Amino acid sequence: MLVIPVILLVLCSPAHAQPLIGMSKEQVAGLIEKEHSVFRKDQSVSNQQFNYLKYVNSQRTKTWIMYFSGEDVCTGTKLVCDYSELDEMLDALDSRYRKTGRREWEYEQGTDTFRVTLTREEWYFTVREKKTE
Repeated sequence: MLVIPVILLVLCSPAHAQPLIGMSKEQVAGLIEKEHSVFRKDQSVSNQQFNYLKYVNSQRTKTWIMYFSGEDVCTGTKLVCDYSELDEMLDALDSRYRKTGRREWEYEQGTDTFRVTLTREEWYFTVREKKTE
């Protein structure tokens, strides 16, 4: 499926002009609307404890969440996927990034290093991206 590689380019790839991490909430929303039209903003659930944007694909098989600081700067992302996507996701991560653990990868963007972690849950798996300290 083409959607996963496109998502990974935005989430993790140095090929993208810049990772979502570090962008303002307005910039992220504009980028998703412009470049990732398969995702629609999901406001079905609102959690006032967290500052985030949430997008869901039309098949409702992928949920993409961007987390923000109190100043509305993106601090991390999470992609939640059905297990039907697992093999393709692992292949994409292995081919694009430096593997640092069983389910961990890293990449550099300028002077920053980003960690990508895949976590298996009972009914789904997640791919998280964070800037390393």
